[in-house]
Amino acid sequence: MAKSITYDQWDFGLDRRRGRSVADANRLYECQNAHITSGKVMKKRPGTTKIATLETGTKGLVSAGGKLQTFYESGTVSHANSLFNPNQVSHPTISQSVLRVHHAEVYAGYVYVSIEYADNSVWHHYLDGSSPTHVEDVNCPHSKSFIKLSSKIWGIGDEVTRFTKTDAPRDWTTANDAGFLPTGRGQTGSRDVLALGQYQKQLVAQFADASQVWITDPDPDLHVLKQTIDGIGCRYPGSVRGFGGDMLFLSDAGYRSIIRTSQNDSMTDNDVGSPIDTVVEPLLAGGNTPISAIYKGGGQYWCAVGSAIHVYTFSRSNKIRAWSEYEMGVTIDAFSELDGVLYFRSGDDVFKVDESVSTDDGVAFEMLVEMPFVDFKKPGVLKQIIGMDAVVQGSVEIQFRYDSRDPSMITEKMTINGDTRPGGMIPLGLTSTGIAPVFTSNSSSDVQIDSITFYYEELGVM
Repeated sequence: MAKSITYDQWDFGLDRRRGRSVADANRLYECQNAHITSGKVMKKRPGTTKIATLETGTKGLVSAGGKLQTFYESGTVSHANSLFNPNQVSHPTISQSVLRVHHAEVYAGYVYVSIEYADNSVWHHYLDGSSPTHVEDVNCPHSKSFIKLSSKIWGIGDEVTRFTKTDAPRDWTTANDAGFLPTGRGQTGSRDVLALGQYQKQLVAQFADASQVWITDPDPDLHVLKQTIDGIGCRYPGSVRGFGGDMLFLSDAGYRSIIRTSQNDSMTDNDVGSPIDTVVEPLLAGGNTPISAIYKGGGQYWCAVGSAIHVYTFSRSNKIRAWSEYEMGVTIDAFSELDGVLYFRSGDDVFKVDESVSTDDGVAFEMLVEMPFVDFKKPGVLKQIIGMDAVVQGSVEIQFRYDSRDPSMITEKMTINGDTRPGGMIPLGLTSTGIAPVFTSNSSSDVQIDSITFYYEELGVM
């Protein structure tokens, strides 16, 4: 009598830690332009809609004052689209075009921003209506990375981490209020702080090879070094984001989290980003500058490295910790969220992540999901796979790899629409110890894969 087995939960998403012939069935070998939902099924990523091609001369994209703020150095720039507001941030000494906007925060209702110019100089600006806009205090570190915490701005000053006077983001000098943390003191490896982040209400200062967790307060006398975590740090400040009660960042080893690091004082192969370490490593070797965002609409952390976006879906209540990869077809220069909508900028084009569409500005994109080789919980046993059923929303094409020694051995594609169970099983006629289902879709509509069932007979041990 034929047996059956159903796969309908893929709660771990993309996971390359084990080979495709031995990985668990709830993990995926490929998950491109798809993500894992709260129901633990596979769903095509949301599409994008271009909302504007901005007038030339500006850089950046920052949400503040109900608009998306952009930045330029000199002359006059105006945006025809009223959703955008340009801001002039003149170089302090000589006219230099804005090369990049590294980071921005809204402080007391005004934008505090780190701007890099064409000559590679970096300056902090506070757009509170004062002239000049740049911070003139000689103790301002004018670092690429900074953070707002404990009613102060914190910036990187090589071997120290400087902070402003409480509620005075232009003042980096006032005694007994502004000052610095001796973050480089006592470090056995790199002494220069490269990135700053926040874990709960604590400051995290990150070196190339270590991280420090500090308890901070408006009163400098109450600053305390809580913990030094050796062996893992961050040289990519654009990747640092608070998410799900944790702080995620991109280290030289891959994506990591402060909560696990601080609890163990060492990294383990169970850390948040370890499933995709081998995917990330080649991209870092390419000299890309990662930037990140939190997509609240999907409960996700996004980090763009070149044109690839690594997406981490997290739900504590549903026990989901799943990675996937998105490819938007463009290089992303900036992210920003406004009124619950995630926007990104590529050159002068600005797009929004749009749950109502399944194309990228009208152009269809490919969804690719590949399961590992599934052996129906009977490794080494030859099976005659006589048929299958699937429950999908939309239309997908499915193929099967059938020899784990040679992944190029794959069947022809067949198209699946909807729920196939009421119409009788789909015949397969495959004989193998295990098969790897491969789903693809170039549809312009929404796609979701809910379950797949196989009917088979055991032929015995090979």
